[in-house]
Amino acid sequence: MPSSRKSSRVSVAAMLTLLTGLAVTALLFIAVNALEYSKMELSFQQRGQARAAAIRRGMDDTLELVTILNGLFRSMGTVSREQFASFTQPLLERYPFVQAFNFHRVLDEAGARRLEAEMQKQSPGYRLHDTGNRPMDARPQHVIVDYLEPLEGNEPAFGLDVASIAPMLRVMNEAVDSAQARTTPLMRLQQERGTQKGFVMMLPVYRQGVELNTIERRRAAWVGNTSAVIRSADLIHKILLANDLLDDRELMLQVYIGDDLSAANLIYSRGEPVGLLPAPNAVQRWLAVDYREPYTRSFHAAGKSWHVLVTPLPRPFLPQHLGSISTLIGGLLFTLLTTAFVNSLAQRSRRVQKLVDERTHALKLSNDKLAEDVAARKRTEEALQESEHRFRRLLALSSDWYWEQDENFRFINITGGFFDKGKQDPKRFLGRTRWELHPEMWDNRWGRDHRTTLESHLPFTNLEYSLPGTDGQVHWFSTSGEPVFDRDGKFRGYRGTGTEISERKLAEQRIQHIAHHDVLTGLPNRILLQDRLTQAVAFANRSGKPLWVMLIDLDRFKFVNDSLGHKAGDQLLKTVAQRLQESVRDSDTVARLSGDEFVAILAEYPEEALSHDAAQRIMHAVTRPVMLEGKEFFVTCSIGVAIYGADGTPAQRLIEHADIAMYRAKKLGRNNTQFYEPAMNEEARERLRIESALRNALERQELVLHYQPQVDLQTGRVVGMEALLRWQHPELGMVAPCRFIGLAEETGLIVDIGAWVLRTAAAQAKAWMDAGHGMLRVAVNLSPRQFSEPHLVASIADVLQETGLPPACLDIELTEGLFMSDVAQAVELLHKLKALGVALSIDDFGTGYSSFSYLRKFPIDVLKIDRSFISDIIDGDEAAIVVSIIALAHNLKLRVIAEGVETESQLDYLRRSGCDEIQGYYFSPALPVADFELLLQQGRALQAALA
Repeated sequence: MPSSRKSSRVSVAAMLTLLTGLAVTALLFIAVNALEYSKMELSFQQRGQARAAAIRRGMDDTLELVTILNGLFRSMGTVSREQFASFTQPLLERYPFVQAFNFHRVLDEAGARRLEAEMQKQSPGYRLHDTGNRPMDARPQHVIVDYLEPLEGNEPAFGLDVASIAPMLRVMNEAVDSAQARTTPLMRLQQERGTQKGFVMMLPVYRQGVELNTIERRRAAWVGNTSAVIRSADLIHKILLANDLLDDRELMLQVYIGDDLSAANLIYSRGEPVGLLPAPNAVQRWLAVDYREPYTRSFHAAGKSWHVLVTPLPRPFLPQHLGSISTLIGGLLFTLLTTAFVNSLAQRSRRVQKLVDERTHALKLSNDKLAEDVAARKRTEEALQESEHRFRRLLALSSDWYWEQDENFRFINITGGFFDKGKQDPKRFLGRTRWELHPEMWDNRWGRDHRTTLESHLPFTNLEYSLPGTDGQVHWFSTSGEPVFDRDGKFRGYRGTGTEISERKLAEQRIQHIAHHDVLTGLPNRILLQDRLTQAVAFANRSGKPLWVMLIDLDRFKFVNDSLGHKAGDQLLKTVAQRLQESVRDSDTVARLSGDEFVAILAEYPEEALSHDAAQRIMHAVTRPVMLEGKEFFVTCSIGVAIYGADGTPAQRLIEHADIAMYRAKKLGRNNTQFYEPAMNEEARERLRIESALRNALERQELVLHYQPQVDLQTGRVVGMEALLRWQHPELGMVAPCRFIGLAEETGLIVDIGAWVLRTAAAQAKAWMDAGHGMLRVAVNLSPRQFSEPHLVASIADVLQETGLPPACLDIELTEGLFMSDVAQAVELLHKLKALGVALSIDDFGTGYSSFSYLRKFPIDVLKIDRSFISDIIDGDEAAIVVSIIALAHNLKLRVIAEGVETESQLDYLRRSGCDEIQGYYFSPALPVADFELLLQQGRALQAALA
């Protein structure tokens, strides 16, 4: 019975297991609960930050409205009521939270009464008044609400002297003194019929041409204010709705304007208010089950402080604490099961111990007999060890060499393969340790680890190291070894084998270099570039210094490939790569991204700051002349720069932003440097949208041609027309050519578009000819990309044959800069075009860089005077240039067409100067096909020429 009771009680190990399990479960529950609290806190902080950031951006947009309206007065000076209404109408439709746009006119007493009298003539019930609709008091200066849009619903504010409102007068004075936008405190608007309050954001308007460098001059030049009357609650609601931030029922959002968070300054509230708990201490945070700490964000906009208060609301308990509850339940179950298991093991252990005691005596009797067997086994093991040693010696013969060391790790034997293959001197090794031969092993971790292995008498394998050989080359070796013990177990040294692995190591190094470097230029490739960029960003974060990422794209590189071949292009890339490396510091990185694009990573150091000189140095290095195929060639580059640590650019977006800035440099004429700005992102997206839509424009038949008549000044009749491309997009509407022609040129789409324009214009001219409208010439512009196409002449010949248009009725228009890069090649191509029978004209003559002497080489028929000269033809200098161009053309037997003729005086001057033909709005703008055909049917002509 006592034995039974003893075996049934709970063991000490089981009790310790139970207590330990309960303690660990409690700690895990608290830790997981704290993680859940942190998760709720992080989620709430992110949602609060999102709302505060959205409201901040919305206030910036609202301030931009007032700035845009103010720009109307700065740019035009005197603005009429109609212009004010037309300008503000789309803004009111887009921003419904704006109650009204105002212009406050500053007048003295006499001026105010004159304004009242003038307005009463137009509106008999009009009168000037103070706040509360009281008659206007006499005062030295009045600030009258003169322009008001929309008037409907805002009649109480029309004619209001806002100087009678003390808070607005104070804010106006601050705005005038600072020349900055300012916002009034929260107030009830004069025209508001409900309970909602609002505020007025205003920006002063000054008289043009006046210095504003002192407060006195600003006050003297102050003529009024442009302002926006904002319904505060509608403004915040619209901002949150636009950012999809209204549907969070777990938050209460309150927005205040002013210096404190008082009820008088509350402009917006959403959510049911709840009592706030005090901020928890460190212990309470671990044990808390719900997050109730509010989030507050303050910022300044237009002279006012704005406060965003986000308060968490009570949430359901279980969904937020599934992890901690699961941890608690699971921990308790596991603890109980483990306790039961340990208790079972303890009881079994006691039973086993009893059996062991019973067997111990029996085993002791058999020990004497086993001793004899052990002695015999030792003799057998010694024989096996000796056999194993001989076997390992045979294995050594299969390697390059065999070596032995004594108990002090000094080499005592090395076979000749090490010295023959590894090119080593035997005198340097025998009697010395490995670390005496490699002193650097003490400074490297692998060396210290190897020394520890030897001192622990453990085997080692594949230890790799390098040594200089007697041939002057570095040789790599791999060695393995094992400790040697005598019969008494005493350590006697090491022995092992080694192999010469120099060829393998060189192959690994070559593979590593090829994997991380560009094959053509030897520069780092994309993989190594990302690694260098990561290191540079880490250094910038540690040092707090900015980091520049520059994307460098060669201009006209395709021209080199097309004209001189890919071999010359590769030579140019290698030359540029070398120059880029020479133009930066050794600590900087230059990599080849793809094609003719390179990336430079420039870090700033305390002793050497980054500046624009770095970009200029790179541009000067690239633009130096290069000898290609025996010819001196000049190439320029466009550089985009993204700065990490200054403009908030994320590290992973640096190359993308530099690429956007580079495209901006291309757009601005190439051969310049542009620094990334956030506004460029939207421009890049617009470019992608236009490019994507443009690729489908031809298939969807969205491109159309309009035709502008060309009129003979002698007869007054239409003798031709210029085909002008238009894009009628179903969503974007009529897209201006300036938005997509340059993009089509860059992407190569201009080739297909140009071919379509040529074929369509020729077919239309032939159709009008067949309809009895005579031999009308049609002028078609040729883009630089089309001009460089190898099959240009054949394609034009095919169009003439397919459409049946006489070649003399087709006029190919070329710009001056189109053929200035290679005059000899251009002359040959122009003569081939001329051989088809078509007419050739130089468009926008006078705006390029060509020499007049080239006109004698080119088989040109027509000069078109650029509209920039025609618009200023009354001026003496411009008129002289026009007369000179006409005289030059007539001396060369060329016909002259003036573009952009818009007035009768321009027409008379051109007729007196002997100009042959004109086109422009004076006679007719570019017309769709139906309208142009109607013009031909009506026989419209210049009446003055017929008189």
